[in-house]
Amino acid sequence: MRRVLITGITGFAGSHLAERLTGRAEVWGTCIDDNIGNISGVPGLKLVRCDLLDPGMVSAAVEQARPDAIFHLAGQSVPLFSIGAPAETLRINIFSALNLFEAALEKAPDAVILNIGSGDEYGEVRPDELPVNEGAELRPLNPYAVSKVAQDLLAFQYHRSRNLKVVRCRPFNHYGPRQSEHLVSSAFARQIAEIEAGIRTEKVLKVGNLEASKDFLYVKDVVAAYGLLAEKGEPGEVYNISSGNPVKIRTILDTLLSFSRERVEVATDPARLRSKEPQAVYGNSAKLKALGWAPEYSLHDGLKELLNFWREKVKRG
Repeated sequence: MRRVLITGITGFAGSHLAERLTGRAEVWGTCIDDNIGNISGVPGLKLVRCDLLDPGMVSAAVEQARPDAIFHLAGQSVPLFSIGAPAETLRINIFSALNLFEAALEKAPDAVILNIGSGDEYGEVRPDELPVNEGAELRPLNPYAVSKVAQDLLAFQYHRSRNLKVVRCRPFNHYGPRQSEHLVSSAFARQIAEIEAGIRTEKVLKVGNLEASKDFLYVKDVVAAYGLLAEKGEPGEVYNISSGNPVKIRTILDTLLSFSRERVEVATDPARLRSKEPQAVYGNSAKLKALGWAPEYSLHDGLKELLNFWREKVKRG
């Protein structure tokens, strides 16, 4: 890869991917406004102002970047938000992908495109299907997951009918510095950091369902998989990015609390509970591992990094 384009480069995974690829390629990225805090310290990036819902802007961005590889990370990425805004979630995630695929056909037909889906696409997984593999039936349980299924199938269609070199992947839950506080690991870490800083007068941490088990990876392991798939992934194929290990949300909470400098009370917040949520979902990543990928970061070390990030962020106000 000589030149790469990352949509959503200022976001959580996008900023970590930019850091990883800097020095290995000329890194371009799309941003919708001037808020580039996550990547302000990354040297040599070339940014293009682009609203991915505007086909003309997307075409111009791809033409300007002339990428060998495109990583499509932009979109609405919070499942809980999608329940309150289903139409907006579907519009953003489906049409941004559509506009990008059309622009690539015209301006960069030889580029490899990594379409970032989600482990949420599997949705309602039966116990006998675990760890879930890429051929499992997709039974999405929220509008975000539905939007990712549609985006995934659109990527497959553009590969088969238009010969785009689209590699599809389904990352499961990942966490780390810069993650939105609306996702579970980061929500816990932020609350602990605020309690330690005295911002919360009551030392109470609000939680949802702690008994569900999820598949968790540190964000740097996930973006390492993205880079590998852009180089070695088979166009048209889909790859799980997963640890293969179920981890209870309670374990995430207990690990973070073990780092806390304060004694914290835990209380259930009904607003954080999902009405439909499988008790255990974790993925089989044998296809990805066959390309040479393996996670390097432990849950303990990754969660410590996440909490330290929030401690610094709270400290800066």
